[in-house]
Amino acid sequence: MDEVVETNHQAPQPRKISDYLEYAGFYVAERSLNALPLPIAASVSAFFWRLIAPKLKRHQRALQNLRVALPALDPVEQDRLLNAMWDNLGRTSAEAFRLGSIADDASAVTLNFTEDAFDVMKGPTPAIFVSLHSGNWEVTALAAEKFDKPLIGVYKKILNPLVDSAVTRVRSRFYKGGLVSRAPDTVRRITRAIKQGYSVALMADLRDSHGYFVPFFGIPSRSTNFPALLARLHHLPVIAVRATRTSPGHFRIDGERLDLAETADRKADIVENTARLQALLERWIRENPALWMWGHRRWNAESFKAMKR
Repeated sequence: MDEVVETNHQAPQPRKISDYLEYAGFYVAERSLNALPLPIAASVSAFFWRLIAPKLKRHQRALQNLRVALPALDPVEQDRLLNAMWDNLGRTSAEAFRLGSIADDASAVTLNFTEDAFDVMKGPTPAIFVSLHSGNWEVTALAAEKFDKPLIGVYKKILNPLVDSAVTRVRSRFYKGGLVSRAPDTVRRITRAIKQGYSVALMADLRDSHGYFVPFFGIPSRSTNFPALLARLHHLPVIAVRATRTSPGHFRIDGERLDLAETADRKADIVENTARLQALLERWIRENPALWMWGHRRWNAESFKAMKR
């Protein structure tokens, strides 16, 4: 394999005192949680998230999204589900600091891939890996490492540059091709990485203001067309992955190969494949909605206007 592609490992350049204060809190939390055995650290983190998060604006957004997507839930079920969601986020936060030790534990991860996805993982061809903010999404990268498929990751940069740099260091082992955020040269860097044999990993469950309108829980939502576009341009398979916690520090990683439409109409295929991917993610969310992060801005007024057309 050729030389590793460029990464976003730049020296942090905080501009405000709040960056330092926020990073200090992050640093204390990381050191404190890492000083505890993982099961205890996960439980402590989950406790504080359950305690604090319901008082935040994001909780109200999560509740609104839940009412829109799953209107049959009564208020008691809504509260139970959101409480479990924050519990999961707390555990995920603590586990994210230990990705290296989780990866080094041979018993920590069980792979559950469909046969066609397993064939892709065993073969030499790079793939487009897509995931969602469900279970412990950070753990999904471990599947690629187990199959010796080096990754370049596409991620949303954290606003605080100090925290972003710290989080990137934790992830760097699993993204040998680097981590890139949206920028004018992102496509060029990813294309170069694919030619060098790297697979691409990205999240596909957030609203993308540049994406296509496709159904998500029955509501038109702008969704990223980037996985479908990359797959079409480079003739690569798309593998959807998720990581579900089975016990403290132990996970099952599921993988499914997306059935891609391929006709003479490239744009129509990209729209169709984007819709197929969102349908797969929705199916996974419906299987256990308490594991998905409902607080993202997945739908907005534009979505509901499109639904009325």
